[in-house]
Amino acid sequence: MLVPALLFFIVQAPASACVTADEPEFATTKEHPVQVGGGAMYVGARERRYLDALRGPMGETLQYRRTGSIPVDPEGRTILDHYEVTYAGLEKPVSLFLDGYHFDDGLRAPKGFTCAVPFGLNPPGPDPMLASESTFALAVEQGAAKEFAPISLDADGSATHGVIFDRFRLLARAARAAAAAGAPIDIKQPPRELMRTGMVVVAHPLRCGDKEPVPPASIEITPAQGPAPQRTGELATGETLARLIPNVRVPAGSMGAAFPIEHPRPTDSVRVSYPDGACGASTSITLPMKFTNARAINTPMPSLPAGQPATARPVRLQAILDFDGAAQHVVFVGGPSALLEAAVAAVRAWTAEPARLNGAPMVAPVTFQVKFGSQ
Repeated sequence: MLVPALLFFIVQAPASACVTADEPEFATTKEHPVQVGGGAMYVGARERRYLDALRGPMGETLQYRRTGSIPVDPEGRTILDHYEVTYAGLEKPVSLFLDGYHFDDGLRAPKGFTCAVPFGLNPPGPDPMLASESTFALAVEQGAAKEFAPISLDADGSATHGVIFDRFRLLARAARAAAAAGAPIDIKQPPRELMRTGMVVVAHPLRCGDKEPVPPASIEITPAQGPAPQRTGELATGETLARLIPNVRVPAGSMGAAFPIEHPRPTDSVRVSYPDGACGASTSITLPMKFTNARAINTPMPSLPAGQPATARPVRLQAILDFDGAAQHVVFVGGPSALLEAAVAAVRAWTAEPARLNGAPMVAPVTFQVKFGSQ
């Protein structure tokens, strides 16, 4: 009599394209969320990229839905997004918590999950909303005690054709005036009109040899590509210009124009037009902007604090570099939080060359990646 052979099949899980967490609380508790980063502007896309890469333990395709958001700090600066995730054969959905305000280089899949593809999430750049808030606060703090010269409209720094007051300089002037009037600006409750501050370009009259200086007729921003920013309000001269930039002395016949951007962009030029025949055949002058980015000068690697385990994961910080190249308003944006204090102390000791526009220093948002050496 023939006895049929018993066949055994061993089903192996497909290889995962990412590392899976060992600890069961990773991603499944509010205390251990997945730090995907990106800030309010980009968090949605980055969360979807993370979730789209995940699969079940045997490679099952996931279905997920966002059920809401949860603030996890008193000031509401960190908000976790809660997702319910399921796949075929799963008894009940799994809750995952994602943090779009911090980024950790050690991205992993939650325990019990795999990845079909790598996450593909690069470290994000500075969070624009956080940068705007920090720039405002720094302008109020430093402007109350300092006066900042405007930016030359000419790339050689001569200011022959005019000057630029970027958002930081305008806010700093407003803070100085408020402090002098005995009513300093409250950073937590600033006047609404100040929050809408952009920049102002002031064009000087054109000098043509021995002729009388010729007042400008118009001011425009002409980008190398993309749409040009539209002016905010009308062109300003005389008393209107004096109200636009109070307590600023400019040559008689100057003209100002406000724009809803913080400062000229690297590909922008400023075109100033004059009446026909004012100075020969040309009726306009185009002034390209000369930008140089902030540059690190001395950034020694800090030592690992005593008692802390070695890690290759950097601490990520966002800050504003001021006119002296010093890091101000340093904020934690990812990595091992136990090393935060040491990381902040390190960047405060680092030195840098500030960003410059036509030779004038500019404040600039930056992100720091702080790595630690051995103890």
